[in-house]
Amino acid sequence: MRTTFFSIFVLCNSLTLSAQDSNPLQPFEYLIGGEWTTQTTVQIFEWGVGNKSVYSRLYVKNGSDTTLSGEITWFWHPGEKQIKGYGHLVSNQLSFFDYTSTFTHPTRMDNIVLGYNNTPVSVPIFESIEFIDENTYRWTMYENVLNDLKPLMNLDFKRKN
Repeated sequence: MRTTFFSIFVLCNSLTLSAQDSNPLQPFEYLIGGEWTTQTTVQIFEWGVGNKSVYSRLYVKNGSDTTLSGEITWFWHPGEKQIKGYGHLVSNQLSFFDYTSTFTHPTRMDNIVLGYNNTPVSVPIFESIEFIDENTYRWTMYENVLNDLKPLMNLDFKRKN
């Protein structure tokens, strides 16, 4: 009986370690730590409990004032087998965001986002985060022109530790 219990214990622990090693959120590691800033914004990424989610907070700078403006939580959705995220922004025409995120390269995240206001009609948004170096990433929003994504705007975020 002890041998069976010990075997089950070892098997469960090895499955847990294996699952931790293959965390689909691991590519977020590049974003965790420090503050990512532009002239007008600050963004902070943190691991959730057990590295099973990622929290992001976006602050807007106005002179010496910094105000929380938005937040996103990403997680691995086991039923959909993809990284999902849900976020909110204040003071924006669109206030709720439904993210589907993929890492097409270890240092590039592509997001298909459905933005909502107070109606059930969504607005599709396409964006990417791509690392230029370990302390710089470029956020790009795209527009869909005849089924071809064209860069519409981008910002370079610098990490401050």
